[in-house]
Amino acid sequence: METRRLLLAAGLSLGVLLLWEWLAPKPARRPPAPPPAVTAAASAGAPGSTASTPAASIASTPPVAPAPPAAAEKETSESIENPVLRATFTNRGGVLSSLVLKQYQDEQGRPLELVRTLPAGLPRPFALEFPGNAEAKKKADGALFAVERVGERALRMRWSDGAMSVTKEVSVDAGYLFDVHVAVAGPAFYVLAGPGLRNPAEHEQVSRYVMPASIVAATSGGLELMSPLKAKEQAWPLPAKGFAGIEDNYFLEAFIPHAPSEARAFLYAVPGAGEKPVPVLATGVKGDGRLDGNAYIGPKDVSVLESYQLNLERTVDFGWYGILARPLLWMLKKAHSFVGNWGVAILLVTFVIRLALFPLTAKSYSSMKKMQKLTPKMNAIRDKYKKAKTDATQRAKMNQELMALYQAEGYNPMSGCLPMLLQLPILVAFYNVLSKTIELRHAPFVFWIKDLSAIDSSYVLVVLMIVSMYAQQAMTPSTLDPAQKKIFMFMPVIWGFFLKDMPSGLVLYWLFSNLLTIVQQLVMNRIVKEDDSSPPPRGAKALKQARA
Repeated sequence: METRRLLLAAGLSLGVLLLWEWLAPKPARRPPAPPPAVTAAASAGAPGSTASTPAASIASTPPVAPAPPAAAEKETSESIENPVLRATFTNRGGVLSSLVLKQYQDEQGRPLELVRTLPAGLPRPFALEFPGNAEAKKKADGALFAVERVGERALRMRWSDGAMSVTKEVSVDAGYLFDVHVAVAGPAFYVLAGPGLRNPAEHEQVSRYVMPASIVAATSGGLELMSPLKAKEQAWPLPAKGFAGIEDNYFLEAFIPHAPSEARAFLYAVPGAGEKPVPVLATGVKGDGRLDGNAYIGPKDVSVLESYQLNLERTVDFGWYGILARPLLWMLKKAHSFVGNWGVAILLVTFVIRLALFPLTAKSYSSMKKMQKLTPKMNAIRDKYKKAKTDATQRAKMNQELMALYQAEGYNPMSGCLPMLLQLPILVAFYNVLSKTIELRHAPFVFWIKDLSAIDSSYVLVVLMIVSMYAQQAMTPSTLDPAQKKIFMFMPVIWGFFLKDMPSGLVLYWLFSNLLTIVQQLVMNRIVKEDDSSPPPRGAKALKQARA
């Protein structure tokens, strides 16, 4: 009966979570910035025109045949910006030379640069690749594009040598979404996202739980991922609403073609600290004559990604427990909106989780106390049949006596482990939320903890967490023999070693969760002592049979 009730409770909890996912209000789609109006002179590309061009006009001018020769005389740069970013394009290859996020900082406190600094000769975002055609690639990389500013946030870049021509038109909305149109009179091409993403310092790579810049592609078969450690040249078909690009823990650069296309992995070797070169990845999205689409370059903020309704939020992968993680992320953001400190928000949500799980924790604790009391009787029964380990009949009799003992004492063996198993998905989901939430990046807590996404280099949090685990173990009822207890004494140290290189926000969560568990066990100790004065359980006859 108890097991059925626990399973029913678990089913009801899952139903509530599914209902939440279905009924919870989704963020409204952010309307794209209205494109500026255009004059006939600007539409024709009249020199010196300052009027703007709408997106429809940009999309309607693909040079499908080689255009007359067009090029700039010298290398220049042009920038387009909005309240959240500044994108700088060089006319040498018509590529993105810099993209600065104004609301995010690097390790030195400067506005964050997302374009990877690489040696000369390697491509940049929006570069073109022509697999198997070195001549076309050399032309496109070395071309000096003629650049026109066709709006406050829009650029048109054109180049032609009479035999091959390239036009790139880029505009940005009020956020992180670009409108991109590329036309090439020549061989099939790929527009690159990457290579690499931002410039993590050596200190950051060591002190953070950071995923290196990796390839992500949303195909009809699901989300394809490729890290530099397992890099190989590979292609994936992209459906109508697919995307492909480069990502790390916190940032994303992705192209979203308007029509079905193909994504391809490109590998570039960069000299490393040793003799072995370091692989840097880029993702190309294929165009044959023309490629129209969008590009997202910005943070992996779930609310921002969802606002564009392009399925980009899939890149924030909370694992198997995503249905639990989304409500927890919502709770974390709500808590922060009240207290204004992400560390305090973690403590508040941890408290709410432990409070919600208290009935299960209490059930598990009570079961362990019963198990502790029954252990001498269980051992007596097992000793009785110790010499008949290989006799199936005697083993069956032993199990019957143990079940009779459980029945006499009102103990259900499943009541100890099942509550703990029901807690596990919630705890893992919150762990995933804390490890992938960009809001924790560079978020201070108190005192020496200046960044909840970085490790605590003083290891004070880790030491406190180990001490709290020892205290928790000392208070937890145990049926282990002395040898097993010695083994379990090493568990806090093992956990400490595992968490020492994790973000301090995760260690803070684990430490506070341990402290709350200790408080819960103090409460349970008092409750169980009060229960000890209750009349003895029924079933004395069954107990007498078990002792026989």
